[in-house]
Amino acid sequence: MARALEIPDGNSEGVWTVVTRTSTYILDFGEMTLLRAPGVGRTDDHRWEVSELRRDSEDIPLLGVKNCRVGVPAQFWVRAADDPEVRTWRVTTPVVEIERIG
Repeated sequence: MARALEIPDGNSEGVWTVVTRTSTYILDFGEMTLLRAPGVGRTDDHRWEVSELRRDSEDIPLLGVKNCRVGVPAQFWVRAADDPEVRTWRVTTPVVEIERIG
């Protein structure tokens, strides 16, 4: 649909894909969820390792986005799916591409 250089601060709508060096993320602001597909990134540099994270390939509650811009790591504020009291940051490898898909 529409490629972007960043997800604007305070964004609260749409569905976005964020491709990093090692993974692809789907952010759904309507449902307020984040999904990470590990190993589906874009890099030719084999020094980037794919980390395994809890709840990979599952929707987890998205609380907000602190930073999501091409060229730097994104920061996603999330809640643990199995414990609503636990909140944490997901910090990515550098972002390669951002696209609004819905």
